[in-house]
Amino acid sequence: MKIMEQLTLVALVGLAGIVIASLLPIPFPGSIMSMLVMFVLLLSKAIKIRQIEQVSQFFLANMGAFFIVPVVAILEQLEVMKGKTLQFFAVCIVSTLLTFIATAGSVKLTLMLIRKSQENKGAGQ
Repeated sequence: MKIMEQLTLVALVGLAGIVIASLLPIPFPGSIMSMLVMFVLLLSKAIKIRQIEQVSQFFLANMGAFFIVPVVAILEQLEVMKGKTLQFFAVCIVSTLLTFIATAGSVKLTLMLIRKSQENKGAGQ
């Protein structure tokens, strides 16, 4: 699949996630909903990995560039953060630890599901 087609597919899934999140009765980040939609589509094989592989590789290779804008925005607000350095670093540390824990849990769950799937395939043969 050509790169523009892959990018369009990823963008459409992102847009779908934003629309779904806006329809929910509770506040929910559209970007998170988009990731969940993409996960479900990949899991159900409605979208195959090869259909988004090239654009995914591009995003992974250039991930740092996507963080430049938020960092610049934080630097522009340094005056607001004066005197709150300790709180800022505490939030950074706690959120990093929570991210590590969530990532480890996700990897553990994914590996468990993969193992069960392989066992079920082996038992069915």
